[in-house]
Order: sequence, then C-alpha cells, then structure tokens
Amino acid sequence: MKIGFIGTGTMGLPMLHNLIKKGFAAAAFDVVPGALDGAVKLGAERTASPAGAAKASDLVVTMLPSAANVEAVYLGAGGVIEGGRTGLLCVDMSTVDPGTSQRVAARLKDRGIRFIDAPVSGGVGRAIEGTLAIMVGGAAADLEEAKPALAAMGANIIHVGAVGAGEVAKLCNNLIAGVAIVAVSEAFRIGEAYGVDLKTLTTVIAKSSGATWVMEHGHPVPGINPNSASSRDYAPGFMTDLMAKDLGLAVNAAREKRVPVLTAPAAQQVYRMASSHGFGRRDCASVYQFLKPSSGDAPV
Repeated sequence: MKIGFIGTGTMGLPMLHNLIKKGFAAAAFDVVPGALDGAVKLGAERTASPAGAAKASDLVVTMLPSAANVEAVYLGAGGVIEGGRTGLLCVDMSTVDPGTSQRVAARLKDRGIRFIDAPVSGGVGRAIEGTLAIMVGGAAADLEEAKPALAAMGANIIHVGAVGAGEVAKLCNNLIAGVAIVAVSEAFRIGEAYGVDLKTLTTVIAKSSGATWVMEHGHPVPGINPNSASSRDYAPGFMTDLMAKDLGLAVNAAREKRVPVLTAPAAQQVYRMASSHGFGRRDCASVYQFLKPSSGDAPV
C-alpha cells in the first residue's frame, strides 16, 4: 500500500518514518521545503501538491497544524479533492474542531472520496516510538481499511463514533491535560515558595489524590523525571502554542453546545501569556517557568 502523507513537520515526520519502517511506500507533500526534504531523505517520493500526493497513493494521511490548513489541503486549489480518485480513503490526524472534519467529509463525499478523522495523543516522543493513542471518527469499515497504517503509528486505536467524534475526544483529553499541567505547575511553585523539597512533594502527590499522568510522565519541574521535556530544557514535546490552540478549540466547542466551561479558558490564558513571554515554541510544561514568582505578568 502506498500512503500519500501530507504534513511532514514535527509530528508528521516521525509518523511517516514509522510507516516506511513498517514497509509502506509513501508519496509526501509539505508546504515547507525543508520538511519535505526530510520526508524524501526517509525514502518518500516527493510530490508538488496535495493533489499530487493523493493521485499517487492508495490512502491519504494528513497531519496539519490548523483547521485552515486542513480545509486548504483537502478542498483548496491543488487539493486532495482535485487529485483523489473515487473511493479513495483519507485519514486526517490533525487536531481541529469537529465542524471542520464534518464539512471536509461532506465535500469529499460529494466527489466519492471517503474521510475519517483520527487525531492523536502522545506528543513527539510517542510519535517517534510509534505508540500514539489514535481516536477515530468515521465509518467502522473505513477504520478497518485504515487500521494497518494506523497500527504502524499508534499502539491504541479507538473508534469513538461518526466523523468528528475523534476530534471531540481529542479536545476533551487536551482540555484535561492542559488544565492539569497548569495546576501541577502552580502547586509546585507553591511548594517551592514554602521551601518544601520538590522531589519529596512529588512522592507525596504520587501516593495521594492529586496523582496525575501529567506529573508522572511530563513533570514540569526540571530534574525530577529525566524523560520529561522539563529535563531537556523544555524541548517539545507538545508546544505551548499548540496547547493554547487546542484549549481554544475545546472552549469554542463547548460554547457551540452551550456547555459552561471555567477552567479551560483560564488555562488557555496562562498558555497565551507564556507564549507572549517567549515560551510558545517550547514544551507546554514550560508554563512552570512562566509561573516563577518574579514573573510580573503572571496571573495572581
């Protein structure tokens, strides 16, 4: 099977690498020449547009940074809709609002092209390992067809429901994770201010009701977990700007259904302020650094 892989950036490139390592052929496209060069070095065929990637492939996979990018790649000039054959299956692994997935799916369906949304969780580390969690929205038969490719990139593939449902699950997950990172960062800044040893505080919380996946796997305090981004000078990981974006998507999704949300907007503002102070392209756990007591613009 030949994969048309569109979006070979920070997340997409290691995902493509795992596909190639598992024996899939690939035709790649990215608007950033350097990102496309990286895909070609892995063994992918270079294409000149999303339409070209779709025309050359049996299955299209996209990993893009925003809803605008998704709509442009699928529906714009030179897009997948222009190069895809009738019956082609497309798998969008970007994190966008569910409405975008549904609109794109409807337009593609008019041209006989199939679409599922399959956003991921796990960040760059799990993308490299090929152990991403993948949450899928779409027809069960389409998921079964895509599953061999998805299994090359992820360890947990979960069918959530119809098109858009995968995105809903991803936004719910990132709402929890984003708020938790801020909460853990605030808690450890309080502990530090009172002179409590932060390794001891970690041990206490790990055995108590405040234990969280974020603290166990992505501890925001440098030096406590050597595998955390914080111990690598906050190299992403999952960038602060992307967490701010995802929390914004979650807040907008909630408002669309008139669901009151309070903590997500507050956490989003923390990430936005951290970004404005130079942490935007560092791992989102770097909000811990933004929340230093000396940071005059930090929320109080």
